[in-house]
Amino acid sequence: MGFECNICNKNFNSEESLKQHGEMKHALEKKNDKLNVRKYALAFLVILIIVFSSLTVYSYAQKPGSYDNFAKCLSESGAVVYGNDYCQYTNKQLNFFGKSKEFLNYVKCADNKSLCDSKEVKITPTWEIDGKFYEQIQTFEKLSVLTGCEV
Repeated sequence: MGFECNICNKNFNSEESLKQHGEMKHALEKKNDKLNVRKYALAFLVILIIVFSSLTVYSYAQKPGSYDNFAKCLSESGAVVYGNDYCQYTNKQLNFFGKSKEFLNYVKCADNKSLCDSKEVKITPTWEIDGKFYEQIQTFEKLSVLTGCEV
């Protein structure tokens, strides 16, 4: 009388042999199945974290800047800031505006040397407001007073 494995259809001479076969070969397969489930769950979790992080960054990037209206008003009033990207003071002035700096009339003197020379810009940043020049970093309050724009 033979004993047959119901999983792999292998024949054995004794019930003990069938039992040992099942414990060794098919028990490992069950463990591997559990490991595969864990791997898929971990991969799903990592993908979920990446998607959530991406959505968070995207939603932040879509938010308007805090000073959009102020920067637009400065530009509409004719205010121009002359500077250089490599100048730490120009960067500090522009960073006050955060994402709203894109609305400023910004002239890079490195790219527009003749214009900056004709305006006699020697220090960056320099603001031009109503034909007058204001060197160095300006506060929002001073820019507001000079242009009439509300912060």
